[in-house]
Amino acid sequence: MAVLTLEYIKAETGEFDEESVFQAILSKRGISLIDAVNKCINLRWLDLSRNQIIRIENLDGLAKLASLDLSHNKIQKIQGLQGMPILERLKLQNNPISRTQDLEDLRAAPSLRHLQLQNVDGSDFCPVCLQPEYRRDIREMCPDLVALDSRRKHLPDLDKEAADLEFGGGIDLPEADAWFSKEDLDLSEVMNADTLGAIMQPHVAEFDAALKGCQDAFKEAEELLKLQE
Repeated sequence: MAVLTLEYIKAETGEFDEESVFQAILSKRGISLIDAVNKCINLRWLDLSRNQIIRIENLDGLAKLASLDLSHNKIQKIQGLQGMPILERLKLQNNPISRTQDLEDLRAAPSLRHLQLQNVDGSDFCPVCLQPEYRRDIREMCPDLVALDSRRKHLPDLDKEAADLEFGGGIDLPEADAWFSKEDLDLSEVMNADTLGAIMQPHVAEFDAALKGCQDAFKEAEELLKLQE
């Protein structure tokens, strides 16, 4: 079981100075207590997933933290989000959070835009996700949320769209304009023998000149070989 200390964090991230720690991936370490990470004042991404953490704490001072992953722990209540003014992403899947009132501290994260308490397919859910007003309550607490459980706020209802098509709703499509007119496809002028001859004449002349140059070079080489004999 790992104990979070500043020395442990620096050793795991390969940094000698806590101010140089920008990302800390500390998943599956058996950590039970969050500590010392708030000394890493420039930390932007913190992953403490799949540990034994029971409480969100000691994160004050992480003014630059944008992403926090606490999924697959033993957290029963959201708290301790103060002091992270730009926290944008929070992952909490598979934690024993069961009551909507235990989500109230989400209000302390004004920049939160992406929140996950379960996967998009409903797996790894927190018990609170089964509450009938779960999504409505989250939206009330976090009105600026862009995505909840990987579902974006303003996505269209695809099931409804499909049903409308199936039962004759249909889609009115504009009349397509032709890409080419009949005149565009008329190649009679281009395919005319005289026209083609005029176009190719400079290239033919260039080829003839190059061929003559090669022939002259071969002739000169033959003469040199005869002189050497």
